[in-house]
Parts: sequence; structure tokens; C-alpha cells
Amino acid sequence: MNTGVVQLSDCGPNGITVGPHDNLLLGCTQANNPANRSTLVINATTKHFSHVNGIVGSDEVWFNKGDGRYYTGSNRNCAPAGCPAQAAVLGVIDGTSVLIETIPQSSGSHSVAADSKHNLIFVPQSAPVRIVGAGGDTTTVGEQICGSTNGCIGVYVHHVDRDGDDHDRDRDRDDHDH
Repeated sequence: MNTGVVQLSDCGPNGITVGPHDNLLLGCTQANNPANRSTLVINATTKHFSHVNGIVGSDEVWFNKGDGRYYTGSNRNCAPAGCPAQAAVLGVIDGTSVLIETIPQSSGSHSVAADSKHNLIFVPQSAPVRIVGAGGDTTTVGEQICGSTNGCIGVYVHHVDRDGDDHDRDRDRDDHDH
């Protein structure tokens, strides 16, 4: 049963996640729309949208309720001049649709998942093309992250200061409780 349509702005979507305040982050990809140069956040209620410029090619995107951030597995890190084929990144976007940082990943990386309880972010890394052939990492990024030529899952953590005092007492207390 179709209950409505949300029009998109310059986005050929592959992935979608629900964030705060009825916001949807879409993983736009040039494979679906060659003109894409951004990721799109659109409010499902108001239909207002915001482009997060510079990262595209996300197959999976994730909103992590634990830290209030979106994460994208983006296989293109675009600049105004274009999108190089081997510039995959983990995109980190805050809940207000502002790109915080991009972290280099193995070429072709396009997936991400997060654990909201521990604020762990997981990104699969391909083994080098010289080991596995077609589909392998054509850069050295995955090998550097993994510390081997086997491929791996890169695990990132975002420590959240829950008491708001700029100290890591919460994290330290949690670490000692285990």
C-alpha cells in the first residue's frame, strides 16, 4: 500500500536510513545517476532536503542512535573537479547533515554497519587485487587497515561523553565495569 511519495533532488539512491526528526539519509550513487556528487538528507514530513557534498556511491548507510551520527560506506570521495574511481571513504555525518570527516577505506568499499550500544562502526575491507584478482583493493588502504593481505573488517569507535564535562569518566567507568 503506497502512502505517499518523497521526491528526490539529484540522487540515484542505493541505500537509505532513518535518522532523527523524520530525516532520511540516502546513499546516492553515480551508478544510478552519473551526475550525483553528494549524499542526500531529506525530511519525510516537510520534504526539505540538504545535500552532503563530496561523498557518493554508498550501497549501505546507517544512522547510529548511540552517537547521533550517520555513517556512509562511500566508494567515491568527490571534489568539485570530479569523483576519482579509487577514493572510497567512511563518511561521518552529524545529525544535522554536516559532514564531519571522511576516513579512507579499501577501494570499492561501499558498506557500513554500527552497534549503537558500544558506538562501534564496522566497514568491510577488501584483500588486495594482487591476491584475489578482480574486485580486490587496488590501493594499499585496506592492507594498511587490516595489517595483512587477507581482507578484514575495520572497526571504529566513537567515544561519547555522556556527562558533558569534556572528560571521559563515562568511558573510563564503563571500561572498568567489564
